[in-house]
Amino acid sequence: MIVGGRYELIDVAGRGGMADVWRGRVRGDSGFVRDVAVKQMHQNLAAQPQYVAMFVEEARVGSSLQSPNVAEVHDFVHDRGNYYMILEWIDGIDLGSWVKWHVSKGEQTRWELVAAVGVGILRGLAAAHERVGPDGRNMPVVHRDVSPHNVLLTTRGMVKLIDFGLALAPDRRQELTDPGIVKGKMSYLAPEIVAGGRPVPPSDQFACGSVLWEALVGRKLFDGQTDYEVYTRLRECMVQPLRPLRPDVPQAFAQIITRALSANVDTRFPSAREMARQIGTTLKKVQLRKDLHSVLSKSVSDARAQLGLIGVTQDHSEATPIAEILGEETPRIEAVPTPQSIEDAKKAEKPRGLRHYLPFFGRKRG
Repeated sequence: MIVGGRYELIDVAGRGGMADVWRGRVRGDSGFVRDVAVKQMHQNLAAQPQYVAMFVEEARVGSSLQSPNVAEVHDFVHDRGNYYMILEWIDGIDLGSWVKWHVSKGEQTRWELVAAVGVGILRGLAAAHERVGPDGRNMPVVHRDVSPHNVLLTTRGMVKLIDFGLALAPDRRQELTDPGIVKGKMSYLAPEIVAGGRPVPPSDQFACGSVLWEALVGRKLFDGQTDYEVYTRLRECMVQPLRPLRPDVPQAFAQIITRALSANVDTRFPSAREMARQIGTTLKKVQLRKDLHSVLSKSVSDARAQLGLIGVTQDHSEATPIAEILGEETPRIEAVPTPQSIEDAKKAEKPRGLRHYLPFFGRKRG
């Protein structure tokens, strides 16, 4: 099948909640051929303007970011009622599958590799947070969905941050989030977002810290039997200490992750770039016998081969990449500060903060 008159769809390489990713090919003059990834929006969503606007926004924001740690957006196509985003083809595996592969073998991930992955994620975030508009003004982009499934590890030992579908950018054409809807995967939301605050660059830093903790331990940092239980853990910022679980991790690296997971935004690092720099400094102090890119490259190739993921870009995400637009029958949690006294409650004219509609509230998590 050919879309846009030039992109051939070969086979489905990955499936997500909003789109499928095809392994594709573009042909040019004089026998030129190049592999590409073609992200096709689900047909049932292509008829809904809000979702189309989000897809277009993902392509617009992604194309404006220049970083070897962010998947490149090459083109955007509307063909016969379908929407396609053309991205660079990445041979690799998502971080979530890579961690699960280690768990299935009963072994822990190497902390040095996790640290290197962290540097890659943070450099990609730095490109987003430090984005500058055409007029020279700062136009920071908040990813809002930093999670293991949105981090690709390539067979060349590189790290690619993907999926800016939920990104918050100050120059977007319209507000794409309904009031009271929280976007992003529940387990990686920062406390300030759960409390009703607006996502900020340090919110991505918190999510990155959670991802690194999970990559080292082999399970989610914030998890529970129900979404309400996860919400409570996030709201209280209940961070389990890392080193008792991974005593081999240097204290300096553990402290970096702990700082990123601070409940207070101001206590975290001043920037994603600074967090990456400090992780890099920690790695430099370790005597490594092999280049980390080479070690990660081999690990990714082994994982892909053993999991049968050759030709697959990423595992099916265990959570829809966008919060469902839920009806009024969905139970809600009001992110409102608890009054100091009954008298305070009487004086309060209206609750402050956002109402957070939590998908699958109260149900057992599979």
